Amino acid sequence: MLKVLDSVDPFIILLALVPLIAYLLVISTVRLSGRALVTTGGRDIAALAMAVSGLLAVGPAELFFPNAAATAFGPAVWLALAVFYGLSVSLIVLSFSPRIAVYGRTAEELYEPLLAAAKTLDANAAGDRGLLQMTLPALGIHLRIDGHRGIDYAQIVAFEPNVSLGFWSKLLAATRAEVQGQTPPLPRRGFAMLFFAFVLGGVLITKSFGHQELLVQGFRDWLWR
Repeated sequence: MLKVLDSVDPFIILLALVPLIAYLLVISTVRLSGRALVTTGGRDIAALAMAVSGLLAVGPAELFFPNAAATAFGPAVWLALAVFYGLSVSLIVLSFSPRIAVYGRTAEELYEPLLAAAKTLDANAAGDRGLLQMTLPALGIHLRIDGHRGIDYAQIVAFEPNVSLGFWSKLLAATRAEVQGQTPPLPRRGFAMLFFAFVLGGVLITKSFGHQELLVQGFRDWLWR
């Protein structure tokens, strides 16, 4: 792998790997700590978009780079591309129905805290553990937990397409409180992700250490077209 990267500019490797390594380190740390990260589906997608932004910058952005615009506007064209990418991610986020994403818990482990959270919003809330579904009759809302067995990542979604953002905000806060009060599960997961992050970090350090001049020159060549 390192031989393949010998001909690649160190700055390109830095740009491609830093966001991805940061994402892997944060998620693997959450998973290994036994704590849970409870967030909105939109933030989840945005974080993933940030993780792959470096790869996109050295891949599709280079392939379809507007050289004519760069000649006229200089480095400002990268700002325009960043805004375009942000708007594209926002469009993707808005195209999905609201949902809650939970890292650090499997779908089965999330059932009890979610049911407790649902009861804070509707005292008559009831659930079906086998189907990982629950009903809030007073609010007319039906929820389900999506996830794969053995994977400590799950999503909470509603069957109804027009559930208010106010409900999701309250459910997010209640679920976060219930999950954080839960005993951390065993065994912990995330070792493979952490190992992969360290491997990428090792590649990054190997290709960057002692090449400060190449990094600076690569940055200038990348910024100015």
